[in-house]
Amino acid sequence: MKWWQRQIKKHFSISAAQVAVRPALPWYWRALQVLALLSIGAVIGAWGLTGPVFNPFDAQQVQRREDVQTLQARAVQLESKLQVSMAAQSNLAKEMAGLQDENMRLKEESGFYKSILSETGTSGVPKIHSVKLSKGGHAGDYQYQILLVQSGRHDKMVQGAVQLVLNGTQDGKPFAQHVEPAGQRNGIKVNFKYYQRIEGTFSVPPQTVAQNLQVQYLAAGLSQPALTQTASLPN
Repeated sequence: MKWWQRQIKKHFSISAAQVAVRPALPWYWRALQVLALLSIGAVIGAWGLTGPVFNPFDAQQVQRREDVQTLQARAVQLESKLQVSMAAQSNLAKEMAGLQDENMRLKEESGFYKSILSETGTSGVPKIHSVKLSKGGHAGDYQYQILLVQSGRHDKMVQGAVQLVLNGTQDGKPFAQHVEPAGQRNGIKVNFKYYQRIEGTFSVPPQTVAQNLQVQYLAAGLSQPALTQTASLPN
């Protein structure tokens, strides 16, 4: 067989190369496909530029801010509770101090009453048990507390008067003045069987340097003091 005959037979035989048959698409369909692809790409690009971007560090900052706000609120609550606790503790300390003072006063009064009732062997004798002075609400004002008792047998009444004499200096010279309450010219009247408390106030005259207060007990019918006790004024 000649060469050209063999080439023709080879080309049209079953061993020829495969040929793909594709339907032909109109040009406007291809244009629509290209436009669709371009539109999708544009949308994806725009979303990437303007849409939300997840940043793990931003989430951590938000969580930290929330934690700080929570801690601040907790600190305010603890501070408020601490203030309430401190106020309650201060009030409790004041109440305890008041109770201790009251307890001491009750013990003193109990001992005082026992001493009065136990002294029954001798005849009754008046005594100035105590003289207490304290500052008043204004400069130069003072308060006094005087306790008179009768020791021994209490078979008679103690009657008389108590005079208060303020001693000091005025313009460099000795100064003495009676400071009985108004309306009691001859002293403070006393009349008791067991004891009597005397309380009141007095003021130091201007330009006077007060030093002490002298308490004088005068029995009824006598002009001279039967008992005298002096107490220094508190600074």
